[in-house]
Amino acid sequence: MTADSWTPERWNDEVRSGLVTLRELDPMLATRMVYGADEVGRLSFGLITRQPPGLPQLSDAVSIVRAEREHDGTWILLLTLEDPKFSEVFMQLCGHVHEKVSEAVTESAGLSTAMECFAEWRQLFQASKKRVLSMEECRGLYAELEFGFYVLGPSVGSSVVVEGWQGPYGSDQDFQFVDVHYEVKSRHASTHALRIASEYQLDGDNIVLVTVEVADSAMPFPGFTSLADKVVLAKDSVALDDGDLEAFDSALDELGFDPNDEIYGRMYFSSRSYDYYIVSDDFPRITPRDLATGVAGVKYRLELTALDQFAIDADMALNRMKNYGVI
Repeated sequence: MTADSWTPERWNDEVRSGLVTLRELDPMLATRMVYGADEVGRLSFGLITRQPPGLPQLSDAVSIVRAEREHDGTWILLLTLEDPKFSEVFMQLCGHVHEKVSEAVTESAGLSTAMECFAEWRQLFQASKKRVLSMEECRGLYAELEFGFYVLGPSVGSSVVVEGWQGPYGSDQDFQFVDVHYEVKSRHASTHALRIASEYQLDGDNIVLVTVEVADSAMPFPGFTSLADKVVLAKDSVALDDGDLEAFDSALDELGFDPNDEIYGRMYFSSRSYDYYIVSDDFPRITPRDLATGVAGVKYRLELTALDQFAIDADMALNRMKNYGVI
């Protein structure tokens, strides 16, 4: 089947006729896609990629599974509709993803486009996600803004940074570019271990782990900036670089950050130092390949003292980004 001949309506007809497997759309597309249904008739749609995809969120009505396929080492991101009353909406969503992804000329571009589509549909149907972020989340956001727009930005441009800022959309690393992915962790001066969110967060061959020492205060001491002001300054840098302001606002919305909440004007932070580590083959980490079948959702702590041999300087960390394209 070619991509041009496939429609959600045809998919629905095939399921009604007894389709109980996955079928691939045009295999010549840069980003492979599959559709179908399972043995109980639940609609399924997915992407097959060579690189690990992000893990988007939609709603409780859709289950999402990401897995590495043993026979060829590719990855599948599979969406399955759990509640049949949303069949029509789900098929329209998948049709929209199919239409947009089919236009992408590279797999990376197609994967990025799919993630944007999922985020748009989630925003359309869900109530506002704005909430008060925890102190830990605020520190993390401050560290990402500080590294992305004030350390990396002067070298590559804030417009590139905002396009690569994929962490808020569920990607495994905070900033994803063609040559390198940066995972940013905030830490206190007394921090001895980093929290790793999943077995996928440090899984890959082109990852630099960035730690930012962040101090916090309830008072505006010299050298401290409120989180509200940091967000405004970062957004201003995107505007000055003719970047995508909607993408910046969308990332904040995905995090649940409300720029109008006065609480963020009373939370002050200061970045003190940066450390960079190259995630090489012998880096201490847990990856999906280390886990028994059926085991997933692993969270663990990484002792900083075990990372000294993987430390690199700032120039080596930032110069790994030779091509400014984003995935």
